[in-house]
Amino acid sequence: MTEPERAALLDELIRYVREELVPGTSADLITADSQLLELGVLDSVRTARLLAHIRTTYGVRVPPVHMTGEHFRTLESITDLVTLLRSQAASL
Repeated sequence: MTEPERAALLDELIRYVREELVPGTSADLITADSQLLELGVLDSVRTARLLAHIRTTYGVRVPPVHMTGEHFRTLESITDLVTLLRSQAASL
């Protein structure tokens, strides 16, 4: 994945979280490096919605081994995870 493609992926994930998971939240609160778990942005329901969005939009399933606080800490880390999973899927 090229850097512009990664940037577009990150931008789309930021938009999705702002508009679909926590609508009405200040744009300053949800950034690429916001601590999503600490801020309470991701709870069990919102995480499930985000996983469904990743599956339908990017065509990858997040295996249970990758469902960790480390991978879901920020939108940057989620972008890295999606990038990794897409590259793994492409190499199969």
